[in-house]
Amino acid sequence: MFHKIDPERQDSLTVSVQQFEQRLQWLLDQSYQPITLKQLVAAVEQNQPLPPRPVLITFDDAYVNNLTYALPVLQRLGLNAVLFVPTAFVGQCNQWDGCTEKLMTTEQLKQLAPTFELALHSHQHLNYKTLPISDIQADLTQNIMAFESLGIPYVRAFAYPYGGRPKDPATKQAMQEAMQQAGIRLAFRIGNRLNRFPVSNRFEWQRLDIRGTDSMARFVRQVRFGKLI
Repeated sequence: MFHKIDPERQDSLTVSVQQFEQRLQWLLDQSYQPITLKQLVAAVEQNQPLPPRPVLITFDDAYVNNLTYALPVLQRLGLNAVLFVPTAFVGQCNQWDGCTEKLMTTEQLKQLAPTFELALHSHQHLNYKTLPISDIQADLTQNIMAFESLGIPYVRAFAYPYGGRPKDPATKQAMQEAMQQAGIRLAFRIGNRLNRFPVSNRFEWQRLDIRGTDSMARFVRQVRFGKLI
């Protein structure tokens, strides 16, 4: 899970271009095989096999810097990725984080194809951890309707903003049922653990949080072992 890519800056949400390319090249050198979101959906729903050592490269939030800096690296290495889009903020800025970064316009999102698949990241970038089910259902509906109105192909898969899911078991179950009814095929949290296939819950896929403040050695340990103590 990546967020921002910058020529030089490195922080908890930002990986430098050099770091990004170095980490992707390591995956290739170690025979990890990047897959598409559509491949993963097919593996879950149609029991289609995944290649050995599969890895899914994902981005959250649709920052313009993903187009400017991540896309060329992915193209150069012949890799694909997924971009989870909070649809209320297309063409605006990250209002949930003080409007510090520009987000892609509809036209910029279209420029990502075919390297990036697009998917859902809630409409208002809401943390579902404490929301009532009515608010979750409304946001999911808005997210899908907004994507449909953009006229851009997307996969009905979802990444929880902040990794947040309801703490109350009944609300969580209701949310997953709402996702299923809305045609959402998979959902991704953070978790920082490796997924075992087949996964026990298609709405609980875990992702590794890749930070610019982490060393290359830590990245390697993350990918090999998952959550680090």
